[in-house]
Amino acid sequence: MSRPEQVRRRSQQRTVSASRGLLLAACVLAGGATGLGLWHEASNPRFAVQIVAIEGLGHTTSDDVVSAAALAPGRNAWLINRRVIARRIEALPWVDQAALRVSWPNHLVIWISERRPVARVALSADAAADPVPRYAAIDQSQRVLAVSEGRSDFGQLPVLVVTPSPPGDTAAGRELDRREVGQALDAYRRLSALGLTISEVAIAPSTGISATADRNLRVLFGEDEDLAEKAQLFHSIVAKISTPSRVAYIDVRSVHAPTILYR
Repeated sequence: MSRPEQVRRRSQQRTVSASRGLLLAACVLAGGATGLGLWHEASNPRFAVQIVAIEGLGHTTSDDVVSAAALAPGRNAWLINRRVIARRIEALPWVDQAALRVSWPNHLVIWISERRPVARVALSADAAADPVPRYAAIDQSQRVLAVSEGRSDFGQLPVLVVTPSPPGDTAAGRELDRREVGQALDAYRRLSALGLTISEVAIAPSTGISATADRNLRVLFGEDEDLAEKAQLFHSIVAKISTPSRVAYIDVRSVHAPTILYR
């Protein structure tokens, strides 16, 4: 290769290198300017998140939701992690689902749907003398929605009594996850579907399924086999009882030999 050709190629290489250097420098400057602009907008006070509405409230209060959301003051509304915040709100006892919607420039709307209570579970009694009975209102998944003393709260819900009882210090938001509670709830639904008016269902190793049913009568059903036949037999017996207050319980555990125990 001739010397002039070598000189020309070196000159071209230097030109290309210089161009690349200038392009890289321009990119760095542009990136820095963009980053500075984004940082400035991220901290722009006009984007500081503002909760303008909380929808779907029932048993949950707006203060509960705001506290659970734990939004830092001045946080950019468009940079918040909505999924993480929704999960924090869903940890509240009554909240089933939560969603967040942001609108210009900084407005945040929080929507929640609440769980539906289906029963009350009797909790273990306190060791103190004459303890006040405590009950946990639960939903279908056995999540504790609220704990109350006495039967006045959520009085429209059936009471479930299981052995052993859940501890008396059970807190709202916890899931009981008890097989016996599921059995009692299933028995309540089946007996109600068979036309009985049920206020309480108990599950115990010694008696199986028992309930407080029509006319406030206690009835022993035992195992859940032939439950429809046992319910029909109970209906027939109740129709013939003139003074329910004298009856201690009705035993239909054997459909062939039902018994009535009087006080």
